[in-house]
Parts: sequence; C-alpha cells; structure tokens
Amino acid sequence: MHKLYPLAGIIVSCFFSLQAFGNTRNSIYWNDMARFLAGLPVSASGQFEQLTKSKSYQHHKIKMDEYWERVKKGNIAQIIPWRVRYIEPHFNRDTVLYPLSGGDFINMYTFYPGARRYIMISREPEGKIPDLFALSESQLACGLQSIRSCIWSIASVNYFVTKAMRAEMKNRYLGGTLPVYLIYASRLGLTITNIEPVGISKEGMLFTIERGGTIKGERPVITGNRISFIVPGSNSTSELLYLSMYITPKSMDYETPEGKFLLSLSRINVIIKSAVYLFHRTKYEPFVRALLQRTTMLIEDDSGIPFRYLNPDVFSIKLFGTFDTPIRLKEIPNPPKQPDLAKAMEGNSTPLPFSFGYGVLRKDRQSNLIFAIRQQ
Repeated sequence: MHKLYPLAGIIVSCFFSLQAFGNTRNSIYWNDMARFLAGLPVSASGQFEQLTKSKSYQHHKIKMDEYWERVKKGNIAQIIPWRVRYIEPHFNRDTVLYPLSGGDFINMYTFYPGARRYIMISREPEGKIPDLFALSESQLACGLQSIRSCIWSIASVNYFVTKAMRAEMKNRYLGGTLPVYLIYASRLGLTITNIEPVGISKEGMLFTIERGGTIKGERPVITGNRISFIVPGSNSTSELLYLSMYITPKSMDYETPEGKFLLSLSRINVIIKSAVYLFHRTKYEPFVRALLQRTTMLIEDDSGIPFRYLNPDVFSIKLFGTFDTPIRLKEIPNPPKQPDLAKAMEGNSTPLPFSFGYGVLRKDRQSNLIFAIRQQ
C-alpha cells in the first residue's frame, strides 16, 4: 500500500489494492465483478458464482432488481423519448463531460449513450479496486448495504442526496464511486472489459498508475479510475474516466495539471445538474468561458453555467420546464436569482417530462432544463 500526495484542494482516496495490477484478471473477471455488484447473473463457471450463494447476496439481488425497475420506470423511460427527439440528431458521440458529477452515471449515459469517452469529475473519492474474495460474508454484506443506501435516492427522485452519498461512499469494504459506476454500467447493459487506477501528472498527462502508486516514477497530483466497456451492438471500446478532485477557478488553466488535461479536450458534450451554483461565482468565469469554447452540446439546470454566458449567436438554446426563483440550499441560502432566465422561460418553455436537478426539492417537484447546441 502507498500514500498519495495530492495537489492542495484535491481529494483522493487513500489506497489502491496491489492486486489491481498485473495480468491475472481478464475481461471476464472484470465484467463478472461488475455484474455481481449489480445483482445480475455472472458466468456459471466463473470465480464469482460461489459468492452468489449466500443469503445476504440473494437479498442484495432482490433489492437491486427492485431498485432498477424503479429507475427504469421513473427516470430512464421518461428521459429516452426526450433524448431521441432533441439530442440524438445532433450528438457527436465523442467526449461527454460531467463536472460535479458525484456518482451519477445513469443520467450521463441516458442522455448521451454510445459516446467514445465519458469524463466525470467530483470531490468524492474514487475508491480502490475491490478484492471481493478477501472479504468475509459479513463484510461483503455490509459493503453491499452501503452501496444500496448510497444510490437509493436516484430511484426515488433522480437525485443523489449528497450527505448520504458521501457517508456511504466511505464504507471500509466497497468505498468510493467505483462500485456505483460498475453497478450502473452493468445495469445499463454495458460489458466491462477493464478497470484500472489512473492519475494525472504535473504535465497534465493521463497515465495508468503503476505499482507503488506512481506514474513513470512520479506521484500523480490527481487520481481516479478508468473503466473500459463495450456498448451492445458495438465492437469498439469506450471508457468512463472518473477524476477525484475539486474544481477550482483555474481548473481550465494551463497553470494547473487538470487545466492542461481539460484544455486538450474538444467537441465536448456537457451535462451539469445540482451543481451548488458553483459556476455562478465571479471567480469561475474564466473556467466557464474556457469550457463553453470547447462545448458542442450542453444540458444543465439553473444551478450550472449562468444563463447570461450562453450567447444566442453561438448557441441555439431551448428551455424546458419551470423556473421563477432558484432553490435555496442549506449551505446556499441566497442562490443567484437569474432574472434573465426567468424572463426567457415566460412563454418560451416546453414542458419537461422528467425530474432534473434541484427541481425535485421544490414543493411542486417542477424542474427546469437548459439545452444549448453550438451553431455550425
């Protein structure tokens, strides 16, 4: 085990399992591990079959089936027709970026399916690659229970309860965002082919972390995980990259490692929701403008990028749902009011058939969604 020395302001997980390295694990192993966590059938002759026999796992499987039925009916089934109509005709399927994502791969993939690369960024720890066979039955049951507690709110209101998510992701046995992503990827029908810890160097380069926790001998300043997968009906491999880090005003600046990495991206499809109004702070304007310069398509609620930054000469903008005043949060009692957005919504908004962002916290449960496409 090793200690990672992160850049100031960056949150990382404490340890990686050394068993994550080497060539002893193949794509069948990774896919079966993800399916096991998701409560789905695993290979009959595979290593994980033996772990499915316990009563606690049978309980997990039943609960996960119930959970996913609620997710499909309450969230995914509502989003897909909207996506087919508005997103698919313009989606370039290159890179999708989700700042302040938490564990929300479901919305990211449901809105933007079949992309080449998904990049998720948030402060939650990425989690180590678990060795499920090293856990006792009670330890595994405890870890699975924590995961269920973490993800349950997505099924009920399509919204991660941050306090619960952060508490449960700290569990000792299946911690971090990694187990959540593996569950969602499997339940969405993706075939996992590889999982590896990754890091960003001081030069902003993304590398696989080696034994000893280094990148070619250098300690990474940002750490995360990369999940490689195959989409049904495709022969090509896509990837989900999760980076555990704070987003600062200089996170899209060549002065920072993450800025060098993010500025190398182009033709980005962006999703932002429940973003604690971070990008409304004046000091984040350089970050927002640099991101918009590289954005092809944007989906967000009012807590994301301020409406005033969306130039109608650059972006074709369509508004959905209801917005008059922003949602007050405990830590943000006076959120930005955005009268320009409220005025634009008057008589120009199309009904939104699903919950999105902070709208679920309103008494009337009415959400808003801003959809912007770069004009060619």
